[in-house]
Amino acid sequence: MNLQAVDIREAARAPALWQEIVDASDDGWILHTWLSHEFNLCAGEQYNAQDLSFFVYEDGKPVGVVPLIVQEKSVGGLKEREAMYYSGFLPWPCFRQDVSNREESEDFAFAELERRIRGADAHIPLVLLMPPQSSTDDEDRVKRIAALHGFTPKQFDRHMVIITEGTLRTVRRTFRRYYKKYAPFFALSIAEGSALSPELEETYFQLHIKDAGGQFRSRESYTKQMDSAREGEGFYVVATHKESGIIAGMLLMSLYKNAAYPNSIAVDPDFANQSISYLLYWKAIEELQERHVPTYEFGQKADPASATQKELTISRFKEGWSQGHTRTIWGMEKLLES
Repeated sequence: MNLQAVDIREAARAPALWQEIVDASDDGWILHTWLSHEFNLCAGEQYNAQDLSFFVYEDGKPVGVVPLIVQEKSVGGLKEREAMYYSGFLPWPCFRQDVSNREESEDFAFAELERRIRGADAHIPLVLLMPPQSSTDDEDRVKRIAALHGFTPKQFDRHMVIITEGTLRTVRRTFRRYYKKYAPFFALSIAEGSALSPELEETYFQLHIKDAGGQFRSRESYTKQMDSAREGEGFYVVATHKESGIIAGMLLMSLYKNAAYPNSIAVDPDFANQSISYLLYWKAIEELQERHVPTYEFGQKADPASATQKELTISRFKEGWSQGHTRTIWGMEKLLES
């Protein structure tokens, strides 16, 4: 078996080929998609993001894709280069299910990944294996690669909302009370595909700036983000104040391979005392019920031993929806010395 790394800039039909591989892989999840790659590269432009992603060819046939973006990060007043998506980590190398030898292919991919990271004088890659559905061999795969390439394996617990007909009857009681109290004042709707007009995109852009207290990524990145829902990789939940007609909040729910992930949310501070985020997540779950999506992954569970108070508060909010359900995923990291 002859394995070869081909830079995505040198491959014909790179966007389509990338997506074909991700679609054909059990490991492929929302952050593997071409649209997600484009968003992360665009959002990282302010940090001088450089795309070093590559395909893996087996005997001349493209069988894998390895996402790799290197960008700058300020540490103690100094600028360092890190191998990471704007989202904070790198997705695990992704291979078609019919690859001849997955272990050999992964070994090759990680050796090439490290070579490129070193060549870019970058540091501390965190790579996560987070397929839409966990497999019994996830832990073994990560630990094998970690031992072979000198990484440190890491375990993460993530909040998981199990979507059933009765999900909303079991979320935290206060959440149900907030919904009952404030839902009558807002129209909650779903926007996706062609319904995501340039005007709605601009509304979300302005809403996000107002909520965050400033603009912290390029205007184009908001277009890239909305493109994912335009192209079938999610939907927006929109909360419109009935009396004024003002859009008070929007939530992007990413959806790929029948698994859902929260992507981005913005709430108008003028409506901060009306529990808009609760209404958005409630409507999102109703929509997932309609689509028969079985799970909704709601982010990492905070570790009480090391988390900040803010992180613990956010985790408690998420636990109110997940009701104790979690999913364990595995990743690994390594400090590459210059």
